[in-house]
Amino acid sequence: MEELYAKMKAELIARPKELTNLDQWLFVVTNTAKSIIDNTCKECLDMVEKLADCDTTSQIQYEFDRIQGKFGREGFSQRYSPNYLYLCSLVANFPNQTLSSKDQKLIKQYGAFKTYLLYEL
Repeated sequence: MEELYAKMKAELIARPKELTNLDQWLFVVTNTAKSIIDNTCKECLDMVEKLADCDTTSQIQYEFDRIQGKFGREGFSQRYSPNYLYLCSLVANFPNQTLSSKDQKLIKQYGAFKTYLLYEL
């Protein structure tokens, strides 16, 4: 998992305009959603697990928007951070795809990660 994080961080530092790899996108969306919740309501971190219940990337984008609406407002210290805005743009700009059970398992694994791209790009 550390290897994946280091690879993602290195790629995102170059600021690509979009991600084309589903696994990478799932990592970014899960990691960013968790960082938003962790920053404002540590008791609510179980909401990240709901991403693994989604069947499509569009459903994940919808759940991500709900997380942003609930936790990404006042009290969220990174609300205007360029890194936050960039990661959100990557989440929003991904085509709809159906998720497999493997993808849903990856989301659960990614949700256990405790280091956030938001603070390290």
